[in-house]
Amino acid sequence: MSDTPPNLLFLFPDQWRWDWFGHVTDSAYGDAKVETPNIDRLAAQGTRFTQCRTNSPLCQPARACLATGVRYHRCPVRGNGDQLDAAEADTVFRRLREAGYRTACTGKTDLLAHGRPLGLDGWSRDIGRFGFTHSANQNGKGGAILWSTPDQPTELWGHATRQSDPAVWQALRDDWDRRAQPRRLKKQLPAHPSPVPSEHHSDGFCASRALRFLEDWPAGTDDPWLLWVNFPGPHEPFDPPAEFLARYEGVGFPDPLHPDADNDHQALRRAYAALCTHVDHWIGCILDAVEQRGEAGKTLVVLASDHGEMLGDHGRWYKEVPHEPSVHVPLILAGPGVPRGHVRDDLVELIDIGPTLLTAAGLPVPDHFDARPLPTHGGTARDHQLLGLKSWQVLVTDDRHKLVVGFDGKPRRLYDLNADPLEQHDLAGTQPDLVDRLTRRLRDLTADTPALA
Repeated sequence: MSDTPPNLLFLFPDQWRWDWFGHVTDSAYGDAKVETPNIDRLAAQGTRFTQCRTNSPLCQPARACLATGVRYHRCPVRGNGDQLDAAEADTVFRRLREAGYRTACTGKTDLLAHGRPLGLDGWSRDIGRFGFTHSANQNGKGGAILWSTPDQPTELWGHATRQSDPAVWQALRDDWDRRAQPRRLKKQLPAHPSPVPSEHHSDGFCASRALRFLEDWPAGTDDPWLLWVNFPGPHEPFDPPAEFLARYEGVGFPDPLHPDADNDHQALRRAYAALCTHVDHWIGCILDAVEQRGEAGKTLVVLASDHGEMLGDHGRWYKEVPHEPSVHVPLILAGPGVPRGHVRDDLVELIDIGPTLLTAAGLPVPDHFDARPLPTHGGTARDHQLLGLKSWQVLVTDDRHKLVVGFDGKPRRLYDLNADPLEQHDLAGTQPDLVDRLTRRLRDLTADTPALA
């Protein structure tokens, strides 16, 4: 490790598709006109990777792959009910802690299996085993009301329950119950705002705890820190604070591609955009806090997301499908040694963030990692990307084509992402040689897991 390793600020909102930013104006799905001034500024100050894809379009597997540096087919977490062995998992965060970093996480880390209660302050033994010295771990947006009662509010789940206000708790509970059934049916309600303001919203809570860690840590020292900020938003339900939803009144968005007929897509897209703007606001507060500490010049900032959001495109919502709105994710780096104002179209994967953090800290990348440092930190671009969802659904890409295996009952689908970025024309029946080539590549990449090929 160098004498003065950088601080590492990892901003990781949940379910933010790659093209819903103010600075992205070249999406085949249309210009989303989203207000994200702080992230736009970060992109201008650093390097943006336009061809990053998640290793699994589902929260828990994506984050487990990221933490351990391995692709989906080698990761024991296959769904949201699984969990890494906290005592045995070799995580990027543990390696940074062992190298002397203060390591903190806030928000929805999703390193613990869904449904597992956490400590009342967001700390648990397993979070420490994963490599963290400080934690305010949340269980998504619903935990505040599903794991607490009006007379026993918990701080850890976020929301305004930490204010010990039974009336606020009841408002949140009623709002969650009203949204829950349609969400389970992959349908939406007419968009309506959260019953609580920004500072009590789950994303506001996540950011406020991150800011508290920065306030508590002494500034101007050589003791490096990693702060992993896992915003629960803009993940559904689409519940932005009212003051942020108001910013989009009357704003028109591109209509979904082949939408279903059951939803007010414009209202829902305005609500999703408002959640994005709300997260961007708090990101600005965190970036300002780092600057006020005098550490902007010694802090590597990474922004990414675990997966995207379909937003009604192809008639689908949320994620867990191989279409680009679900698997294509944002990735921005800024800070020491990162070229300013660069845009790169290298093929990179979400897991490549881990070895990039290690390399920036002067640490070696483990030989068993599938991940590699990003090109900004000495790594090389990939010639293929490999994604997985369940043992029978995988996809492989090269710099032009995407082969999808085992989705919607079809053994193979092939898309030309250059000529057909909206993935409307399946070429599998007309390009057998290309299907065979990508299938062989898939088998090579998953040779130690034959079921996936």
